[in-house]
Amino acid sequence: MAIKRLSLTRGDSQTYTLTFKDASQNPYCIKNWVVFFTIKTNYDLPDSQASLQKIITTFADTTAGTSGVAVIPFLPEDTANLDPGEYDFDIAVKTNSNEVYTVMKGKIDIEYDVTKSAGTAGTVA
Repeated sequence: MAIKRLSLTRGDSQTYTLTFKDASQNPYCIKNWVVFFTIKTNYDLPDSQASLQKIITTFADTTAGTSGVAVIPFLPEDTANLDPGEYDFDIAVKTNSNEVYTVMKGKIDIEYDVTKSAGTAGTVA
């Protein structure tokens, strides 16, 4: 697995969409899977000390789960208090048969933000 590099501006909205497919490019049924997106200052830290962890248990097609698509949304408040810098991350899944796989890992740069309260700057009195 290649190490990936991601970038996210602190306090911004961002969505990561993953599609899980088998070797024949058929989507997995991910109903009852759990997807973890974990960000840490050091990969050796326990998950309880993660800077941020998103846990996704519902998917767009929760009835059938056949599209294999998982959406991981980041809201402004998720990263607003993170210090800018380089973090370790991974995306792991736990299947409905309790198998665990790391599907992506690498570095994520949390970039600094300038605007702290969108919508209030430049207000005309």
